[in-house]
Amino acid sequence: MSEQVLRILLFIGIGLLSARILGEIFERIKLSSILGELLAGVLIGGPIFRLFGDKGSEVLAKFMDGEVLEQFSQIGILLLLFIVGMEINIGDLRKIGKNSLLISLLEVTTALVGGILTGYFIIKQDILFAIFFGTLFTATSIGVTVRTLGSLGKLGSKEGQTTLSVAVFDDFIALLLVLVLSGALFAPEGGNWILTILKDLGFLAAFILFVMFILPRILNFLENNYNIFSSAKTPYFALGIIFGILVLINYFAEELHFSGVVMAFLLGLSLQQNKLIIGEIKEPIVKFGEGIFIPLFFFSVGSNFDFTSGGISFIMVLVILLAILSKGIGTFTGSRVVGFNNRSALKIAVGTSPRAEIVLVIAGIGVQHGIFDSNVYTIAIMLVFVTVIMTPLLLKLVYRERKKGDSELASIIEEKILAETSVEHEDLKKD
Repeated sequence: MSEQVLRILLFIGIGLLSARILGEIFERIKLSSILGELLAGVLIGGPIFRLFGDKGSEVLAKFMDGEVLEQFSQIGILLLLFIVGMEINIGDLRKIGKNSLLISLLEVTTALVGGILTGYFIIKQDILFAIFFGTLFTATSIGVTVRTLGSLGKLGSKEGQTTLSVAVFDDFIALLLVLVLSGALFAPEGGNWILTILKDLGFLAAFILFVMFILPRILNFLENNYNIFSSAKTPYFALGIIFGILVLINYFAEELHFSGVVMAFLLGLSLQQNKLIIGEIKEPIVKFGEGIFIPLFFFSVGSNFDFTSGGISFIMVLVILLAILSKGIGTFTGSRVVGFNNRSALKIAVGTSPRAEIVLVIAGIGVQHGIFDSNVYTIAIMLVFVTVIMTPLLLKLVYRERKKGDSELASIIEEKILAETSVEHEDLKKD
């Protein structure tokens, strides 16, 4: 076998075993399995393997190939969002769409302003840096929130569906911001940056149109006229075709600097009406997604954390804190504006706090164009790591139901207060 294949096999074996075992342990102690999978990446995919690799272990050095690890694990996040797209209730999503968009606009605006002010006054760079740095504060990692809410059984709740739709809008708006700012700030000399922006937005609109409307109609046409799925002679034909389409959509989306995970979610939504395809592919995709690829994705996220990357500075801690607060305040405020109570608004704010794919893409674009240095990229990685770690813990906390005894006590106290108020009212009437 080639060295590349050996690296992949070693990654799958060690990563999957450690992620699944630690994930199971965390579930048994009433914590999210995501934390166990992330911790497996931190402890096994990170410093321990780097330590052994540096001492000359060729096998472990082969394993610690960040490029192989990242590429292979991305299948997990694609499958996760594709599964969510197949399962989410489109009718409910439409009902909360306007409110979710308003929440997202308020959230992204607050986070963007917070990021610009942080870049200008805290990191003390010029306004060009500050504007692009602000986009790092805006995006949301849909995968972490969806997986946690699913394990808590809260993805179908009003707060859960609102969180999901807000996160999708966040990534769209962040993507648009990056397209616009990249075209305006990094346009080639002599080029028309307005035309560059319009071209990028046109490609994005065309891509969404194809995924949401054209592709499902092509699949329906082929089935209705040629029975390509119902009369297939090979086993799991539809599964192979749809998975191949999913991977290709991600490839072309990333090549055009769009979010592949958002497109995976939209593909899942667009296929919901095709009961034949969904009936054949849903169960196996859920099984090998949840059983293999999704744990590997979170393992790889954890392995990106490097204790030897230069230490944690006061500026880094402050920037991460401001990123979390600015986004949280914007989400909480937007949720209250559209009618959620404080507890529900807090649930949505916590659910939209993690960052991952889009943040790293933005940071990479900044480094590529020379506006960000390695320190800023390290801050972006730390922001991803901190928010991905804290979100499952906080979601479990804010969604925790009150104990039965507490609810009964509250009811008794409420009844007693009402009874006393009623007696006092009767006495006043007698007087």
